[in-house]
Amino acid sequence: MDLNQLKIDLGDGVFMRPVREQDKDAVFHLVRRNYDHLRTFMEWAKPDYSRSDAEEWVERSVELQRQGEVLNFCIFRDDRLVGTIGFAEFDHRAKVTEIGYWIDKDEQGKGIIGSACKEAVHMAFRDLGMNRVQIRCASANTRSSAIPEKLGFVKEGVQRQHVIRDGKIYDFLIYGLLKTEWNDREHNDA
Repeated sequence: MDLNQLKIDLGDGVFMRPVREQDKDAVFHLVRRNYDHLRTFMEWAKPDYSRSDAEEWVERSVELQRQGEVLNFCIFRDDRLVGTIGFAEFDHRAKVTEIGYWIDKDEQGKGIIGSACKEAVHMAFRDLGMNRVQIRCASANTRSSAIPEKLGFVKEGVQRQHVIRDGKIYDFLIYGLLKTEWNDREHNDA
């Protein structure tokens, strides 16, 4: 898979493509504009999020993508960055990966993350050789937990009082989907 040429159309002028070096400024501005929206559930969202934080994330993403350890995507509406989605890590031996995502507060509720996540799951099983995809999120993050539920993931458990976000302790929900489950669902939907 040529990451430099990869661009996935999500419809209505929205697409996703792997993170590139030139995304640093757009990431910085989007995170800063969305700090209040992100701070409750994203541990990396901090009041002093800086250009160097954005640069570090982009540079690390690009390098780890080259090494096959992560695969992060920027989501755009036309030429404007509106969010990110990615495979946080790969366990190639066990064939397991985890998907994480977030979107601009003004783009919520439009189905963008659901579409992006569906494409990511499809890619994980079809192109990346994964056998299991998981999504974890804070129990209070109902928008985030709606995504795996809609895509047919199984709620496998709860990590009680597992994370502190914005000064509060939250349970963490664990959702999993196996390749056989995805294939069965894809064939039944056809």
